[in-house]
Parts: sequence; structure tokens; C-alpha cells
Amino acid sequence: MTALIVKDFMTIQRQLKSQAIFLSVILIISVFMQQSTILLSFIVFIVTIQAITALTYDELCNWDKYANTLPISTSDIVLSKYLLSIIMMIIGLVIALPFVLLINRFTNHIETTDFFLTFCLIVTAAFCMLAMLLPIYIKFGSIKGRIVLIALCFIPGFLIGFIDGELADFLVTLSKLKDFGYFAPFVGLFILWLSSLISIAIYKHKDF
Repeated sequence: MTALIVKDFMTIQRQLKSQAIFLSVILIISVFMQQSTILLSFIVFIVTIQAITALTYDELCNWDKYANTLPISTSDIVLSKYLLSIIMMIIGLVIALPFVLLINRFTNHIETTDFFLTFCLIVTAAFCMLAMLLPIYIKFGSIKGRIVLIALCFIPGFLIGFIDGELADFLVTLSKLKDFGYFAPFVGLFILWLSSLISIAIYKHKDF
């Protein structure tokens, strides 16, 4: 599996270089707006979603057809994308946190507890996003996967319309669960693990 992850790193290397310029712009904007959360969110989500980029490149070069002729288990092929995402997230956090702490120190002086809660929620959101995206892209591919994803994005809008009257009560209940937000990343990891099981099952029954 290590070789698969190294292969994906080499695949997305050029993509990361081009996105470094974009992240530099986000850093400048975050400093001027005194919003370190913007920087943290962008870095976490951009580096985490690189697994989707790796899947797209694999599809373009028909990698899966070749990989299935090698002595590699299908579970390793799928899990390598999940591990790539987690590794990239850790790298992104290591890069982002020093800048985020400096911004907090010299700008809005956000409280440590609030920052840690925000940090946990952002990481959890990234886990949940991956848990949804990876099975979709593995099942439908990069082109059809985008169409399915766009269709799914309309679902929250319809749901909000149906529960508009109860939305305020839901937000009040959610605010009372604030203290449990620190455990959210563990819930996100569990959801990501369930997603990996689904992705492995999809991949095993996929025709290449």
C-alpha cells in the first residue's frame, strides 16, 4: 500500500505546486480580514480533496485496469486513497497551524477553547466530505461523479425548505451540544471508516 500512496503523491505533486500560489493569496486575505478560520478551512479542504484528483488521474490513464492485473488487493487500492487523504490533511494542518496561531495572536485574539472547537468541526467536516465524495467518484468516475455530486447539493436546499419552521429549534438544540463538538473528529473518522467499507464493496463489483 505504501507504493500506491507514493504513486498518488507523485501524481498530485504538480497540482499541489499550482495550488500553493492560491493558498498564498488566501493567507494574505486571512491576515487582512483577521479570519484565521478561512485559512485553516481552505488548506484542510484543498489538501484533503487531493484524493479526488488522484482518482481522476487514475481514470484518465486507465490505471485501475492495470492495477487489477497486479498482486494488489482491491481493498488496498481503495484504502490507499483514504490514507492519502488523511496524510494530506495532517500535512496541511502542520503547515497551516503556525500561520493560524500567528494570525490569532496578532489580530482577533480568538479564545483558545473557541479555536479548538472550530478546529475540531473543520476537521470533522473534511472527514464527512471525503466520506461522501470518495464512494461517489469510485462508483461513477470523475465526470458522472460531478453530476451526481451537483444533484446531491440540491438536497439540503429542499430539506431546509421543508423544515424551515423547525430550523430555529434545531439550531438551539445544536448549540446545547457545543461541548460534545470536541469529540466530533472521532465521529468523522468513524463515518470515514464506514465510507471505506462502502467504497471497497463498490470497487470489487465495478467493471473496468
